Amino acid sequence: MTTSALLLAATVAAAAFASMWLPTQAMTVIPPPTTTVSGTCQAAHDADSRVNATFCTARLRKEPSAIDADTRGLAKAAAAAGVRNADAARSEVETALRRSDQGDEQENGPLYRGMLERCGMLYGIIRDKYAAAREAIAEQRYGSVETDLSSVSWLGHSCSSGLVLARRAGVSPFVQYSEDNTQIVLLTLAITSLIK
Repeated sequence: MTTSALLLAATVAAAAFASMWLPTQAMTVIPPPTTTVSGTCQAAHDADSRVNATFCTARLRKEPSAIDADTRGLAKAAAAAGVRNADAARSEVETALRRSDQGDEQENGPLYRGMLERCGMLYGIIRDKYAAAREAIAEQRYGSVETDLSSVSWLGHSCSSGLVLARRAGVSPFVQYSEDNTQIVLLTLAITSLIK
């Protein structure tokens, strides 16, 4: 065999060998890294240690918009969780006011009733602030999110402490909404800070 024939045979063999591997390599696609709720919540905790990653994961998994969401989508879902928390608190206020109207002694004092009405107003403001934050995230105005949420925790605690003073008794019936509200603010801000 001549040298040129050997080169030709080697080239054909190399081409045949390469063609065997090309289709397999072409079909191997590395998917982009996925954003998971638990991974994002852990990253939010890493960004701000006050964020409870377990609370974050539990809350965001209840949000339909969080399924298959990217980081921006999860930040919007966190703000949506705040809207839901505020709506639940307002619904509780309405229930307490109905009981007051029906003569419930525990919720019938004028001071307590007035504070309940104030809580309804406060949670309406809180709801609006979360909705504004969600809109700001959707429009990529991330700097506005902190401004929108800056007073939200204080407003929730104001409701709880006011009810305790008005009732002159232990714990406010709205303390859980207030505590959840504070945590939702923290996780919304922390997740927003992760958006690249």
